[in-house]
Amino acid sequence: MTGFWRASLALLALAACAPKPEQPAPDDLRAARQAALTFDQKMSREITARLDRAEDPVAIWLAYADNVPFWGKTLSDAAHMEFSRTALTTRNPSNAPDDWERQQMEQMSFLLDAGLDPDTMEITEILTEGDEKVFRWMRPLIAGETCLTCHGERIDNRIKLLIGQEYPLDDAVGYAEGQLLGAYSARKVLSVKGQPPPPYTPQPTPERLPADPRTPDDAPLVQPAEPAAPP
Repeated sequence: MTGFWRASLALLALAACAPKPEQPAPDDLRAARQAALTFDQKMSREITARLDRAEDPVAIWLAYADNVPFWGKTLSDAAHMEFSRTALTTRNPSNAPDDWERQQMEQMSFLLDAGLDPDTMEITEILTEGDEKVFRWMRPLIAGETCLTCHGERIDNRIKLLIGQEYPLDDAVGYAEGQLLGAYSARKVLSVKGQPPPPYTPQPTPERLPADPRTPDDAPLVQPAEPAAPP
């Protein structure tokens, strides 16, 4: 047997003996998928369906801003894990990705550019983060036509002013249909220093805001700055 084949067989033997990555519990995987599906359904029913019916986009934006940010917390409590949306470029700084999330989305974006079907892009890992062993899960969010109303290159000026009022550091614009808009992300602590984690404590659901008294005719709420007078 030549040295090449002996080395090849040794590498194969090492690969066969290497420990396999720990697989997530089916219940955790199911809970993450269910949270994402529920968010999709609520978004379709309460936001995108209204855009499809050609309702005024300003009225829809006001409904979105008043309600959608609270859905992630509600779904987290139902699933007993942290469930959120994140993106490489965010509108709300509190949704910025951590290092693991950024790495996964960069990989998703590369695979999308290579022509891979986004429906096949589900990422699950069991990781060690400090003293914690955690379940991590992500699924991509792809920009559809209705998403471009608030995230595209041509956004209604009234909506631009509303977004600028609430999110002055907005960086989530300029997308085209089919691009990676962001991702759903789930995280669950499985153990702490090798011991069972403390029970999940539901966070208080933010108080639902009263019905918004504003109408589309009220926008823009912020007037553009007056041009500076010539010297």
